[in-house]
Amino acid sequence: MRTLVLILALALVACSGKSSSTTPKLAVPHGPVTADALTAYFSAALPKAVADKVLILDFGSGGVADEVIKELAIMGADDMSEVAAMVPSDFATKGFDAIKASEGPTTTVAGLLRDLMIMKDTRGYFTKAWNNAWVTSGPQDFPAPAVYGVDFGILRELGVFGGGGGDPCSDDPCAGDPCGDPCGD
Repeated sequence: MRTLVLILALALVACSGKSSSTTPKLAVPHGPVTADALTAYFSAALPKAVADKVLILDFGSGGVADEVIKELAIMGADDMSEVAAMVPSDFATKGFDAIKASEGPTTTVAGLLRDLMIMKDTRGYFTKAWNNAWVTSGPQDFPAPAVYGVDFGILRELGVFGGGGGDPCSDDPCAGDPCGDPCGD
């Protein structure tokens, strides 16, 4: 009987959930969404993007953290576990590769969170949470949402583009230019 108990104990230790992978699994965070909690979570969840200075652990200008936290609540994310659930499993590579390849190869915590909300529910974000709180000049401002298939037609329809010269999709600014189609059409 002692041998059976010892074998079961060893089996439990061996199967204690430790992964053979060299990448530790990040625990799902819980608790209220605060600027400190968001910064700590993204620092731990996306360390390579932080080390490469693609993700700046800052919110930008004063008051933006509070605006983004309100936007998250409007979008139904008032617990850190809900924020974590918005991050695609391949964002550390796919999302940040798109950001690095863009005209503005960095993002802040505020920019990242807004991208994630747009990716989660494009129409909902711009009709409920955005409230013209910030401006954008066109699809080129959204490299991560673009790579995840966000429909920029929704943004054009809702009049989102216009902060820097209008909708670049309206007159095909790259016709005959090797820059390609910035509108993703």
